[in-house]
Amino acid sequence: MTHGTAKDIAEVVSAAGELVGRTRLQKTVAILEIAGVGYGFPFEYYKFGPYSEDLVTSADRAVALGYVSEEERRAGWGGRYSVYRTDEKQTTGNSARDAMIEIARSADAVALELAVTAAFLAHTGTQDAWREVAHRKPEKVGGSHLTDAKALYAKFKQVAEVGENLPQI
Repeated sequence: MTHGTAKDIAEVVSAAGELVGRTRLQKTVAILEIAGVGYGFPFEYYKFGPYSEDLVTSADRAVALGYVSEEERRAGWGGRYSVYRTDEKQTTGNSARDAMIEIARSADAVALELAVTAAFLAHTGTQDAWREVAHRKPEKVGGSHLTDAKALYAKFKQVAEVGENLPQI
């Protein structure tokens, strides 16, 4: 079995052009893994949904090796977030992967977190993933967030080469 590397992180960021936020990077790679077009990063459930410590290490290495730049910024609420970039935007050579990355890159952050969390839960055996997401993240499912997450997941499922690989939720 292969495992993700710093070069794989650079490839994802390069295909996106720019990825804003460590959580977005985690969720982008997680949906690729669930869809079967990932790099071999292992994920487990954590408080924001699927999380890979190996991905964190690889992202840090990608920055240290100069494959990716990381700019830390201060959020309006006082916290910090990262912006990942590469020198030039390039495809990964896999059209399904590129489409999935683009969908994740442009998605609302909360909708992405909810959609990928539901996909991960379903992928790991949860029967009613949307209900479980609402139970685990009640502060995030209000307003139109859950509806937006379901619509986002439908976009991921429409990517022809991976739609069958993603769980029915």
